Parts: sequence; C-alpha cells; structure tokens
Amino acid sequence: MNEYLKVFQALTQFSDRLLADEHQSLEIKQSATQLSLDVEPCIQEIKQSALRLKGLLQVCFKDVSHAEDVWNSKPRIAGASPVDVWEQIGELSGCDVRIRSLGKQGQYDAVFKVSKSWSDKATKLKNQWFLWDKNHQIFQRDTLGFFEKDNLHKELRNEVDYQAERVILIMENELHLIFKELQSIDIEKIEFYIECFDLNSQSRFRERLQSIGGEIVSKFTEPLKYLPGSSVKTFKETLKQPVEALVHKSKMGISLVDFEDSCKVIGSIMDSLIVAIFEERMKLATHTVEKAIKFYNDFLEKQARYQQETPQQRAAEKDWIEYQRQQLREVQQYIDAVISH
Repeated sequence: MNEYLKVFQALTQFSDRLLADEHQSLEIKQSATQLSLDVEPCIQEIKQSALRLKGLLQVCFKDVSHAEDVWNSKPRIAGASPVDVWEQIGELSGCDVRIRSLGKQGQYDAVFKVSKSWSDKATKLKNQWFLWDKNHQIFQRDTLGFFEKDNLHKELRNEVDYQAERVILIMENELHLIFKELQSIDIEKIEFYIECFDLNSQSRFRERLQSIGGEIVSKFTEPLKYLPGSSVKTFKETLKQPVEALVHKSKMGISLVDFEDSCKVIGSIMDSLIVAIFEERMKLATHTVEKAIKFYNDFLEKQARYQQETPQQRAAEKDWIEYQRQQLREVQQYIDAVISH
C-alpha cells in the first residue's frame, strides 16, 4: 500500500515539475493537469483504506489482549480450591431438592386454599339469592327476576374482586418460601469464582446473574403481575369475563344453573392460573439452580485442564501472544506511515 502511495505521489510531483517548466507545450501540460486530477482520488482512496484498516486492526489488538487476559486467568482458576467448589455444588443440589418439594406442596396448598375460599363464597351467594327460608322450610328458586339480576351482578363482581385479592395473597405466601430458598444461594461465592475468569467472561457471567436475579425478584414478589402466556389481560379482568357473560346471557334474569356454571368457570380459571404460575416460577427457580451448578461444573472442568498444562505449554502460549502483538504493531506502523504522508 505504501509503495503504491509513493508511486502516485511521484506522478503528482513529476506533473507539478512539468507544469512549472515554461518550455513544455500546452498539450503536454494539459495532460499533466488531467493526470494530477485523476491521481488525487487514487491517493485519497489509499489513505481512506488505511484509515479503515487501522480501525479493523484495533479489533485484532483487542483479540490478542483478550487472549492474554485468558492466559493470565488460568493460574487463578487452577489455584482455586476444588473442595470449596464441590461444597457449593452440594449446597445447590440440596437447594434444588428443597425447591422442588416446596413447589409441589405450595401448588397443592394454593389450589386447595383458593378452591375452598371460592367454594365458600359461591355457596354463600347461592344461599343468599336462590334459597329462602319460609316457616323453617327451605325453598329453591330456579331463576332470579329482572330486578334482582343487577343486584346479584354487583355482588358477584365484588366477590370476584375480593377473591382476586385473596388469590394474590395466597400465591405470595406460598411462593415466598421458594423465594427464600433461592435467596439462600451464596451469590458472593459465585462472584468470587467469577473474578477468577478473564474480563470478558466476568462481564458475561455478571450480566446473566443480574438478569436472572431481576427476573426472580419480579416474578416471585409480584406473582400475578407477570401472567404466563401472551395475554395482555390482567388476572382480575380474566376472572370478570364469566361474570359479564352470565349477566348478558339473559336479559330477563339469571338461572341457578347458569349461576353455578359461571362459578365453576371462575374456579377453574383460578385453579388453572395457579398451576400455570407455579409451573412457570418453578421452571425459573430450578433452571436458576441448574445454571449455578453448571457454572461450578464448568469451572472444575477448566481447572482440571489448566492444572494439566506444563510450564512449556504456558511459555509457548505467551510467545504466540507476543508474536501476534508484534506483527500487528509492525502493520500499524506501516499504516500510520501511509496516513501521515
């Protein structure tokens, strides 16, 4: 590249000399002028290419620096205590067992509590609106009249709102036990071993750790804010759908059969949602523990490999890194020479 630049610059210099010579003909001077004009873009193209190449060369320097950073990390990883790592894996394995047990029991308890709570509410509403006591005899109405329909609708909506709050409280309590177990994971220990790695790996591991941590906090402390699936409706809106469908089913009134069917639908929605939330949160929790275990297993695998490396291998790798850096510096000097001309 530098040789070509010198050729083009020489052409320009010779043309300038010819133009300064008063004894040369007009025709040759016109040719020299045109040649100088056409050579200039060639010179600029070489310089622009050199600038672009200099930018690309910086990426190569970063690659070599990264290789050196990895080389420097090997003694840190090789020198870490494998006993401590195995202890962390053991603790995480125990945490995984406890989380799965808590998740199974928590889901069962949540479904049971919510189902019982809603069953009691539905029975209360049925007794209030469809049964009456006359002379100590219980009579059942099959249909509510037009004027009673709106009052039942209003009360049913209020009960559904209350039940939604009850579900949130139950879910928070049951998921909190799993959340506490996740909080018992020793993040400082993980951070200690992360610092053994090269800077790029450290950044990547920390980013994953922060991302997972943020998702755990949000999904376990606000269980019904992030519902499974792609629906944009809130939990309360989902529960109110059967209520609105019941009211609009008949303009003249509400039958007992339709009322009971709607209550069953509401109960089914809550049960299905609780199961779906627990399955999603449990998947997040178990994957988190599995990723932590995998991190430690990968650490031990690297440690075993690095401990087997000989001083000769280490020296050869260092020589390769220095040779690559030296070659790149020579190219950089060559490019700088082109740019400065």
